Amino acid sequence: MSATGVPELETMRIEIEGEIGTLTLDRPKAFNAMDPQLIGELAVAFAWLADRAPIRALIVTGSGPAFCSGGDLNWFKRGLEDLELDLPSDVRRGAEVLHQAIVDLRRIAYPVIAAVNGPAAGAGFSLALACDLRLAAESAFFAPGYGRIGASPDGGMTYFLPRIVGPGRALELLLEDPDLGAADAKAEGIVSDVVPAAELMALARAKAEQLTKLPPHYVRMVKLLVGGSIEHTLTEHLQLERHGIADSMGTENARIGVTAFFAGEKPQFVAK
Repeated sequence: MSATGVPELETMRIEIEGEIGTLTLDRPKAFNAMDPQLIGELAVAFAWLADRAPIRALIVTGSGPAFCSGGDLNWFKRGLEDLELDLPSDVRRGAEVLHQAIVDLRRIAYPVIAAVNGPAAGAGFSLALACDLRLAAESAFFAPGYGRIGASPDGGMTYFLPRIVGPGRALELLLEDPDLGAADAKAEGIVSDVVPAAELMALARAKAEQLTKLPPHYVRMVKLLVGGSIEHTLTEHLQLERHGIADSMGTENARIGVTAFFAGEKPQFVAK
């Protein structure tokens, strides 16, 4: 913890300027992928931001070319190759921590804006969906990604996406698993604005500044009332995702998917 009370983290940074905070995922060489350390620090960050941060709006973004590429496939690969490791148990624990982070993110009483500066895949897409508002750079894209490695969705993906695009369209996107460009994401209602990458953070800050002008109680109640219809079952739903992704990583298709990814090949999944 710094002298100002802001958590000092290694895989992300929290910066506060006036009434606006910025959380920047900071593993650029790994495209801000979620390894156990980043997941743990994300939980620390959102708990602090929900309970103690002296701000009235938050921007979430990524450093380097990506917003967040999802779960770190090197973590999965090591777990699949090392027979002494129990990957499903490790992933179950990781999903539990990630899901607590998502719950704490949703507890934040002020607006949270995702400034999606590049690819948002897998749990990175889930993280963006969990934010209140989403803006995207023209170079950004969104990909469910889980089916490509034989994994079950997590991070709230199957909770938030149907509520944004509708259940039928969400199912279609998850099954077809496209790389959804920024313009298409706007057409789907996933993002509200698409701008050149150089203008993204300025737009995010302008929106944040506009939102800080609203009465705090109004903002808090609007978030509570609008989100109330979904929040009461979020925890149970995230438990289903936690067990789903953990169990999926113990299957042969997960091994096939991860192996094919690192070989640069299209996976040939088996019918079991």
